[in-house]
Amino acid sequence: MSERVYRIMLGLWLLTALVLDDRRLYLALVLWLLFEGVTNLRVPRLVHWARYGRFAGPSAPDGSHRIDFEAERALRFIVATLIGLPLWPPAAPLWWLPWFVGFALVGAGLSGICPMVLALRRLGFR
Repeated sequence: MSERVYRIMLGLWLLTALVLDDRRLYLALVLWLLFEGVTNLRVPRLVHWARYGRFAGPSAPDGSHRIDFEAERALRFIVATLIGLPLWPPAAPLWWLPWFVGFALVGAGLSGICPMVLALRRLGFR
């Protein structure tokens, strides 16, 4: 499984939770993204390891980046924050933000270009 397919799955999970107005499914996604961000045990890497017996992508820092933190991992934190923010009562007017993120994830998965990851890499993330 690639990050591209996984972004489509995350976007569809989020949009399904929003359409069904299922708070448990929504919170499960927020917690799942936070778990992946904290532990760096991302589903695409685990699937790659199960299929090929090794992890995909760079695992050890090589010193060529200003910020020694993976952009994909930072993306998990950013998405969890953006979709979890409207759950906080003072931020209720931001109800549109999870919808935007859901469609952006599906679009990034379908096109193969994630503007947030590109921006994070430009900032110096690995």
